[in-house]
Amino acid sequence: MIVAAGTIDQRARDGLQTALRKWTEARHNIVFLDLTEVTQMDEVALPVLADWVEALHGRGWLGVISPADGVRRLLEDKGLLAHPNVRTFETRQAARMATGERQST
Repeated sequence: MIVAAGTIDQRARDGLQTALRKWTEARHNIVFLDLTEVTQMDEVALPVLADWVEALHGRGWLGVISPADGVRRLLEDKGLLAHPNVRTFETRQAARMATGERQST
């Protein structure tokens, strides 16, 4: 799970790209991106997400967790949330349930 906070802009884009690359190198094809604490996302981050999602070629998916309204609109307007390799979740618990992971007590 990648947890982001604040603004995802040009500076944060590189960190996001590095994190996705590490998950790919570790052969994890399901990655959750928790956007609960993200207040704003620039369009500059979208190609990073779109390229990673496309590179999956149906072997996995990106789970987007709890994007704020403005961030959700940006992702929707650019077609990312409609991509077949992207799923959205309102909470981390809902995301965990999608993979069969049980919440620890």
